[in-house]
Amino acid sequence: MAQCSAERMAAVIKLIVSDFDGTVLPYGQKAVSAAWRSAFSSAMEEGVLFAISSGRTYGELLSFLPELQDAAYFICCDGAYTVFRGRILYARQIPFPELERLLKQEHSFVGCVLHGAFANYAVGRVPEAVLSHFAAKPITNLHLIREPIFKVTSFGGAEAPALPVGIRMHWDGGREAMAQYVSRFANKGTALSDLQMRLPVTRLQTACVGDSGNDVAMMHNAVISICVGDRSDELASVCNVSLRSAEESLELIRRVNEALRAE
Repeated sequence: MAQCSAERMAAVIKLIVSDFDGTVLPYGQKAVSAAWRSAFSSAMEEGVLFAISSGRTYGELLSFLPELQDAAYFICCDGAYTVFRGRILYARQIPFPELERLLKQEHSFVGCVLHGAFANYAVGRVPEAVLSHFAAKPITNLHLIREPIFKVTSFGGAEAPALPVGIRMHWDGGREAMAQYVSRFANKGTALSDLQMRLPVTRLQTACVGDSGNDVAMMHNAVISICVGDRSDELASVCNVSLRSAEESLELIRRVNEALRAE
């Protein structure tokens, strides 16, 4: 009986990994809800670890969730790097030669923002609002950058670029004439696997929450995989739970843990 109880306790969820846009921050909203913040705090008080996994940069995520800076792990730029308490734990940057090849295709870009982990740089003509949002420093020479670049956000251009072998498109802005690129080897699933080994936490102790196709890779690393909303049939097909909100997801995980601990 004691052995059975120990096995059950090992299956209690110890790590929650959540997408941000469309999940923690519903589309059309400008702030994270008080209900989600309260549910997050309750989970942390019960000893559950937390990671935000997003296509956004570390700086962007902190602007929405400054109180999580020392409490949560941040998987940023679609799995390109992981930060905890201001320190990079894991990195899959864009190789510099590949970055040069991408940016030499001048017909494909009017301007670009190059995203490091803690600073951003602007090349060419970048909208003023974007420069301000990212506090991007204008540069004329890539060799002036002394840190890894994890994501490129491009603006304008007559046609899509021919992507170097080490780069993939993360997001196509379509009518906004924007696109984002990351390392071909960056994805949320690989970044989560690295984090699980570091903690250490197993798949049976992990729950993932997301709303779109780029969350699929991390769902395979979780015993509870939750699709929020109905935006992605692909994601829904690999998840074992579908709910309406991130708040409902945290409540479900809380109830699962409560039931397992009671056993």
